[in-house]
Amino acid sequence: MHALVTCPFASRVWFISDFNIHTQFFQNNSFIDWLLFWLIDPRSKLSEDDQCLFVAILWSLWTSRNNFIFQNIKENFTAVLARARAMLLTRKNRNPSICDKWTPPSFGWIKCDIDGAFDDISGANGAGYVMRDFSRKATFCASLVFDVRSAEEAEASAIWAVLKKAVEQHLTHLIIESDAKSLIDQFSAGNFDGDSRTDAIFKDILFFSSKLSACIFSFHPRYCNSVAHELD
Repeated sequence: MHALVTCPFASRVWFISDFNIHTQFFQNNSFIDWLLFWLIDPRSKLSEDDQCLFVAILWSLWTSRNNFIFQNIKENFTAVLARARAMLLTRKNRNPSICDKWTPPSFGWIKCDIDGAFDDISGANGAGYVMRDFSRKATFCASLVFDVRSAEEAEASAIWAVLKKAVEQHLTHLIIESDAKSLIDQFSAGNFDGDSRTDAIFKDILFFSSKLSACIFSFHPRYCNSVAHELD
């Protein structure tokens, strides 16, 4: 209850959110009471869309708390809310039955599609990425070759290159789309530990992504990622 609702940082996030909640009214309640009030009680229950945002803010606050405790990364209030909204935007586009083509990001965001490849026999590899804004305009694109030994390492190296470019260009809100599901799931869960070859790359990805106001890792199948696939 303290970490996600009543501490000064969380309290400020709830106040400046769409819900404009004064958390001092819940000082004597438990966290279960808090959830029941907003999600279950018919007298105060939020609409379905608002419930989604409410839970996303809880998740983003928990992520912010962990970033501070374990990574010594201190975020601001707006970054917490931006991550929650971006997470909802990403989740809404995850149904393969309706996501059969690329969709542009919301205003203020840059979406970067990435694809990496590796030939086990020849050792040849390549990766490509393209960054586009809400108007579908490509802002940056590249075709790259790395010293890697697996497709996953090629994909991770491409993500590394994208985030490095984003920091250099002072971008603030980035959605990274890739068909490397295991990597995307790992980074989305906040796990940036790799093996002897990838650990340094993963740690750099964590470092670069922490420099942005919001960074979302999103899985997209290859047929939604054709431009990056051609670049690699």
